[in-house]
Amino acid sequence: MSLFGRLWWSLALAFGVLSVALGLGEYSTLRRALMSNVDRNLELRALWLAHQLQAGTLPDGLMEPPHQSLEELGKVFVEVLDGQGQLVRRSSNLEQAIPGEPRSGTYFLTVHTPGGNPMRIHQLEVAGSLGVVRVAESLELAESSLANSVVKILALWALTSLLAALISYRMLRHICRPLEALSLKARWIAESGEVRERVPVDDTVREVLQVSSTINGLLDRVEKLLSAQERLLQDTSHELRNPLTVLKIDLELLSRPDLDSDTRVEVGQEVQGELSRLIELVDGLMQISWAETSPQIALESLLLEPFLKQLVARYQPLTGDRQLELRVGSQMALADRRRLEQILRNLLDNAFRYAGSQARIQVWVGGDSNWIPAEQLKRTGDVFIVVEDNGPGIESKYWEKLFERYFRLEPDRSRQAGGVGLGLPLARVLARAMGGELTVYSQPGQACAFLVRLRKAPH
Repeated sequence: MSLFGRLWWSLALAFGVLSVALGLGEYSTLRRALMSNVDRNLELRALWLAHQLQAGTLPDGLMEPPHQSLEELGKVFVEVLDGQGQLVRRSSNLEQAIPGEPRSGTYFLTVHTPGGNPMRIHQLEVAGSLGVVRVAESLELAESSLANSVVKILALWALTSLLAALISYRMLRHICRPLEALSLKARWIAESGEVRERVPVDDTVREVLQVSSTINGLLDRVEKLLSAQERLLQDTSHELRNPLTVLKIDLELLSRPDLDSDTRVEVGQEVQGELSRLIELVDGLMQISWAETSPQIALESLLLEPFLKQLVARYQPLTGDRQLELRVGSQMALADRRRLEQILRNLLDNAFRYAGSQARIQVWVGGDSNWIPAEQLKRTGDVFIVVEDNGPGIESKYWEKLFERYFRLEPDRSRQAGGVGLGLPLARVLARAMGGELTVYSQPGQACAFLVRLRKAPH
């Protein structure tokens, strides 16, 4: 059954049960009121007759109290018995004894006449053992009133149920119509694979708006992921095509018997270089895939000063005419030692590779910068490590692209230098896996800085 059908039947059933409960309550209240009124009239008549019996002024006829309203005359039957149960007086409208055997005490009783009509009886025992007064009233009028009320209640229940069904139908159609449109569109998108399409957004119902907005947000992410996957396949195939083509040509050259030894050595070295490039490419892809899916990060409280001093010391023999400086204080970061070293090695390798032979490279923790936004360096609860160089710099439009797989500012130069365009994407993924971030700030022609943000270690 559809959602609309379930909701409609649920509302109809709930309203029906509520209406029946209210009807039963109304019927029960009316019945109690009628019976209470009958009992009160019988009790008052019995008390008046008992008083008359005690005074010896028991009247004849209908035996009604004075000032009795006309509509009550003839409805009540009276029977007075002495202490031995013998009849003393009977109202003129009573042709035979009131049904039911008299017994001692004062009580109310409902009986049926030989004709099957209900009758309410009140027996009052008179003080001084003078006898008992029995007063009875037919319940036909009360039962008729109750029957009429039942008919009215049923008619009202049927009318209100019909109105409730119509109102709930229109209300649920108003709610479910956009849901049905959303469901149909979502199913069409799922079956056709057209993730660029979007489900309709209906803002008349807040919950429907939330669902449609969530689905569209999910479709946006799916489209981005598929685009990224497609771009990854294209880039990967492009990256593989060049070394594989070179390998194919080199192997064909090596297979020639007339190839001289010097050329053969040169071609063999080129084959080794391309194989190393392929291994680096595959290894980079595997590491990024691992880091994005199930990274094994072992966070620890890491004192940055000895860690960075040891790392920078390894690069000092490679500086040549470059300057490599370190500024660090006693900062504690929450990091994975091995993964942080992998990130910083990648940043230092890039600085050495692209900043130039006369470059000045700095690694610093804490402090200020003239061109890195101050709010990025003063965030509470964070520790940052900056790897800065005075190389050619990078335009701001390329900052985020640096962290895309295979992106190069100068593809030819990067390929010749040995890069495959996976180092920075991997470094950012590792930084995020540790709960941090990796960003870049640069001034074209002046400087470039990569900022590694980590969480402070608890004291």
